[in-house]
Parts: sequence; C-alpha cells; structure tokens
Amino acid sequence: QAKQPEFVTPVWTYLSRAVSDDRVARGQQQYALNRNVVDAAARQYGVDSGTLMGIWGIETDFGRSFGDVNVFEALSNLGYGAQRSNFACTEMLSALALSTRYRIPVEKMIGSWAGAMGNNQFLPSKYLELAVDADHSGAPDLWTSMPDVFASTGNFLQHAGWIPNMPWGYEVKVPLGFPYQQAELDVEQPVEHWSQLGVMRIDGTPLPMVPGGTTILALAGWRGPVFLVTKNYKTILKYNYSTSYALSVAMLGQRILGGPNIQTAWPVSEPPLTLADREELQTRLAARGYDIGKVDGILGLKTRKAARLFQASMGWPQDGFLNKALLDALRRQPGV
Repeated sequence: QAKQPEFVTPVWTYLSRAVSDDRVARGQQQYALNRNVVDAAARQYGVDSGTLMGIWGIETDFGRSFGDVNVFEALSNLGYGAQRSNFACTEMLSALALSTRYRIPVEKMIGSWAGAMGNNQFLPSKYLELAVDADHSGAPDLWTSMPDVFASTGNFLQHAGWIPNMPWGYEVKVPLGFPYQQAELDVEQPVEHWSQLGVMRIDGTPLPMVPGGTTILALAGWRGPVFLVTKNYKTILKYNYSTSYALSVAMLGQRILGGPNIQTAWPVSEPPLTLADREELQTRLAARGYDIGKVDGILGLKTRKAARLFQASMGWPQDGFLNKALLDALRRQPGV
C-alpha cells in the first residue's frame, strides 16, 4: 500500500492524470454511447450517472485497461507475501466459487495485480456478493456486458450506503482564520455549522442545505482547493479508501456530465515527499511524543492529527498538510 499511486502521489498530480481533459472527453463519448444503460442503472439503484461513469473511468479508463494478469495467478502471488495472505486466500476461494457458479473459464478471469476484475474492477468476493445479471444472460459478466457492469457498480454503492439525490459535495472557499483542525475526514458537522464559520460555495453563494453530517477537506492544506463533502463522497471511499481516488471519481463524473472543474489552483510547486521523507516525518513526530500509529510511509489520519498538533505548537494553520516545510521545521527542532 505504501507504494500505491493513490497513497504516494501528490493529490494534484494524481488528479491531473485521472481527470485529464482527454479522459473527460472520452468519458463524454462513452456516456453518449451507453447513456440508456447508465441512466437505467442510476435510476434503479438511486446513484447518480456521473458517479457510475467516474468509477468506470478511474478503474479501467472506460474499459481500456482491465489489467492483464490471470486472477488466480495474481492472488497466488499476493498470498505468497505473508502480509496479504489472509486476503489472498479469501479472494482465491471466492474466485474458485465464482468460476464454478457462473461457469467462467479460468483463462477469461483476467484482472489487476490485486485480483480485481472487469470494467469496474470487482474483487472476486464482491463479484460473488454484489454483481448483478442485469441483461438476464444467466450470469453477471463484468467484462463484456455493460448493463451488468453499471448495475453491479450501482448495487455496490447502494449497499455501501449511497443516499439518493445527494451530491458528493462542492468546492468551497473558507474565510481567513478558518479552524483547519476541523477539516478532517472524521469530523462531521451539519451544513449550518460551516455556514456559521463563513464557508461559502466557490462562486460566493451560500452552501446548499444537505441533510446529515458533512465534512470539510483541504487535501493540499490551506494553500489548495477546499471541498465540503457529504456522506456520498465517503461511500465512494468504500470502493477504494483513498481521498485522491474518491475526489477523482467525483470530479470525473461531474465533468462528464458538464459540471465545472476545480477552480482553485493546487500548490503544484510543492516538492513531493519521498518514501524516506515520509518515514522520517513520522519518526520525528513520534519522537516528539505524537501518536502517528506506525512508521510506514502512509500519511493517514493519525499522522495528519499529529502534524496538526505540531503545527499548533509552531503557530501555523493546523491543516495537517504534510510537506517539506513541515519536515524542515521538525529537523530544526532541538534535542530530538
């Protein structure tokens, strides 16, 4: 996981590849070709068409790259590495059950290095549990049947808690002095809370009312774009638990349907942290007594919370953004 692109690439680099103008244009062509099928699945499962298209585009570039590894081979390789053996064994049993139940030839079961298959990259266990035979061919086919692909993605999102008719979120602007320590995935507040703090949509209009808890995300710190996200953004995270991934799905879908791009510039001049930098940053935070979990180079929730505490001690905005400036400040601290 420490080397997966979602976890090590700066969010702006990840988005520039995942939601390129070229991919948006291809997505619009593919939506025009598949619109009836996509919209039918969207209606049936209460999920918006943009998100269905976004997942298809991010997962396999609209079916252009399923991966080229036999699923049984991929899972055998994963199982050989002790870290993922339980996962690999569970998925291997599911793949065998899948091949038997639906009479899928072993050689047809082609997917990614992690064993995910088809247009929407379902793991074998998810294929067994959630794949839908929407075209009534007798078995769900995520490689060649587009009705099955979109219905299965819709079924996944519905099971994961998707709320119909709720947007994924909006780009927003926050006032000077905004308490960035509240901009974190595990902080949920009603829209009214953010409005009272002075948060507005990026065009300066008031925040639309959305039921339930919402979250402010500043994925590149106070210098970058800021988003208000709903529970549906967090449902996309259940497909792949990466904030960059979920934002890419949301933005690709939004743009395919003709919605706006991100308006605020990303801090692209920030030099990316290497794996050694990320581990050093975690080590130095831990040495100062902050709880970062384990030193693994994955800058997750605990590391960001530790960084916020350190930023507070420096009198900086507590945005939890982990960059070279933060690492340099830690290096300058005496005695650690």
